[in-house]
Parts: sequence; C-alpha cells; structure tokens
Amino acid sequence: METYSKNSMKDMSGVDEMPPMKTMHSMLPMMEMNEMYQMMYVQSMYKMMHTMYGMFQMMNMKTMYMMNMQIMSMKGLNGMPPMMKIDKTSQPKPMYRQNGESQNDERQFSIPMLVNLQQLSPNQIQISYDMDVDVSLGMKATNYWIKDTMNIRPTGIATLGRNDNVNSRNSLTNNMVKIEQKNGSSKTFILTFNRTIPKGLEYMLIICYVTVKGAPPYSGDNGMATFVGM
Repeated sequence: METYSKNSMKDMSGVDEMPPMKTMHSMLPMMEMNEMYQMMYVQSMYKMMHTMYGMFQMMNMKTMYMMNMQIMSMKGLNGMPPMMKIDKTSQPKPMYRQNGESQNDERQFSIPMLVNLQQLSPNQIQISYDMDVDVSLGMKATNYWIKDTMNIRPTGIATLGRNDNVNSRNSLTNNMVKIEQKNGSSKTFILTFNRTIPKGLEYMLIICYVTVKGAPPYSGDNGMATFVGM
C-alpha cells in the first residue's frame, strides 16, 4: 500500500506541474513578438505623421505664393495700378534707366505724374504734372484717354466704357480734343473738347507715355484722376 501511494503521488505530481511550465515557456516568444510589432507600428505612425507635417508646410508655402501672385495680378493692364482718384500722399518716385545704358551709367529719369485736374468750362479741363514734361508729349492727344465710369458704352467725351481697357485704338484724337500749354508752362495744360462735358456724369482721365524732355520712350502710365461734369 505504501509503495502504491508513493507511486501514485509521483505520477500525479508529474501530471499537475509539468504541463503548466511548458505552456508559460511557449507563450513568452509570442509576447515578445507582440511587443516588437507594437514598436514597429508606433515607428511607422511617427514616420507617417512626420511626412504629413512636411506636406502640410509645403501646401502652406504654395498657398502664400498663389496669394502673392493674385495680389500682383490686381495691378492691372501693362503694370498700371488700379484706377482711382489722385492720391497726393508721398510715394516713391517712379524712375527708369535708359535702354542700352551700361551698368556703370547711373543716369536715370523720373516719370512725370498727374497731380491736379479741374474743370474750367463746359468743354475744358486743366491738368498739371508734378514736373516739367516734354511739351510735344504733353500736347499729344493719343497719350490721353477718357473713361466713362458709369456706363458700359462710352458717352459724352469718353472713349472708354467702364469695363474697357486702355489700348492704342481707344485714346483721344486730335478730332476730339485740342491740348495747349497754359501760359507757356511745361507742367500745366488745358484740354478743350469738341463736345460739352455732360453734367453729373463721372469720368476718369488716364495719361500714358509722357516723359521729361530728353528721356527715352516710356511705356507706362502717368497717373489718372476722376472728375464729374459741372
């Protein structure tokens, strides 16, 4: 009986203790693999987030560039600024270098700008530049445009409708206006139209291509101003 009991206990201890130990040992590699997969997952997510952040920065830079381009495009045709009433606030004086000059030649030319406009009579306006201009250009009718700011089709003395852009075919001509110096001035001129300026209608005078005497040809504008017929 004693022998039987000892043998039976020995057999039972083998059954109860050995299998659990084998099970724990077999689970350890699986736990280590899970931890490895978790670390790999975290690393891959970090790389993905870093890449997305870089793309986001690039998109922001592109958006800012497009906004700057849109702002620049609002300057208008041929680099002319948006049309408005005369702004007498201090602005940097437009200047340009003569074509064909060497880089060592520092000679530059200021651009005359319109600073005053007033109506003198039912068919006359007077304009003044901020400096003496080349008189032949200041008296050239095709260097001037009149825009009707109220109507799509030009009315009265206008050559442009409110949505039209300046070009060489819609300027004033000698048949529409006579331009003369005031008292021999090279800064102030009188424009006499062959038609009466309609009362109450708003117009805009636009001037281009006028330079100082001796300057090379200029392809930009000399300012603009609105006025209402009186």
